[in-house]
Amino acid sequence: MASSPPPASSPPISLKGITSTNDDPDACAFCSDPFFMGVNGATKLCCGKSICHDCTDSLRTFVGAGRACRCSFCNSPAIVGDKGNIGALKKHAKKGRAWGQFLLGRRFSKGNSVSQSDYEAKRWFEKAAKQGHPGAIL
Repeated sequence: MASSPPPASSPPISLKGITSTNDDPDACAFCSDPFFMGVNGATKLCCGKSICHDCTDSLRTFVGAGRACRCSFCNSPAIVGDKGNIGALKKHAKKGRAWGQFLLGRRFSKGNSVSQSDYEAKRWFEKAAKQGHPGAIL
């Protein structure tokens, strides 16, 4: 007799009947609408999932204040402050995630929470472009 798998510690959040199983960083993890990160969506730096602004607003209402300080996907504590954001972004970029490499390149390009460096920006943009990230291919 096969036993059933143990229950997950935190079940996936369901919004409007849609379970968050979309792993595409260029589409909302809830509604699957495509977007370009930074334009109409945001990436959770703890787990790399992306969510559009419309679903962000709906999610705030859906989950309430009880989980406001935790990621709605991986249940990790919210990353607070520039130091935490940069650290998480570097972790994803070094793991080879194109979206992380692109976003880190953009941070270095603008000097946003890091020392401005054209060299570092170019290096991270090139890594993202090699993986086909649309924002890095110019």
